Amino acid sequence: MLDVIKQAAIAAVEAAGPVKLLEATVLTPPPGLSIQLGLDTKNPIPAEMLIVDEGLTKAVRKIRVASTEEGLESAADQFIRYEDELQAGDKVLVISVQGGQSFYIAAKGVRYGSNA
Repeated sequence: MLDVIKQAAIAAVEAAGPVKLLEATVLTPPPGLSIQLGLDTKNPIPAEMLIVDEGLTKAVRKIRVASTEEGLESAADQFIRYEDELQAGDKVLVISVQGGQSFYIAAKGVRYGSNA
């Protein structure tokens, strides 16, 4: 009975924090993307376990451009090609889903005022 209560307590604590924010470093760029969490050099996270925010990928995105000229308003769809993609050495913010079976790369980080 005591073991059941301990397990329930552990589950409750884990459920209170279902995600973790982690700093990681890109080891290999896409398409064979892999990252290293913190200083853990022995267990790189492979592409199969990663979800990457669309803003960090090469993509063509549609935007709407509006203009007002001589009192007339107009809008047209335009397309922008983003070529910037994650590179080896980039620092990224990773969200770890409870259980550690998938990791969401949410943003690329930049540090000011340091060499790190």
